[in-house]
Amino acid sequence: MKQYIAEDGTPITDDMVERWAQEAEDGFPNCTVTREPDSFTPSRMDMKAHTIRIPNELWSLVEAAANIKHITPSEYTRQALGRSLAQSDLTREQKILIYAQAHQLTREEAVNELIDRALA
Repeated sequence: MKQYIAEDGTPITDDMVERWAQEAEDGFPNCTVTREPDSFTPSRMDMKAHTIRIPNELWSLVEAAANIKHITPSEYTRQALGRSLAQSDLTREQKILIYAQAHQLTREEAVNELIDRALA
C-alpha cells in the first residue's frame, strides 16, 4: 500500500482519512470550505495563441472581471475555461486522460498526482 505524506511531512494515516471522510459526510461542521485550485492549470503549460470569436460585450465583461482580479484577460479566460472543463459532463476517466495529456503524464502518473494533490 502506498503511503502518503502531507506537505508538512506528516504521514497520512487511515484514522485521518476516516475522520476526514466522516467530516465530509457531516458537511464539514465548524469549518469554512473554500474551493481548491482546479486540476486544469493551463498557465503552467507551454502556450500557443488561438483565435476565438466572442461578442464585444462579453469581452468587455472578461476585461472588467480580469481587472478586478488583477490578472490579464488571457489568464482570466484560461481560468474560466479550466473551471468549465473541471465542472463539465466529462466522465471521470475523460478528465483524468485530459489532465494526463495536458501535463504530459501517463494515466497512472496523473491519477497518483491528483491523489497526492488532494491529500496534501
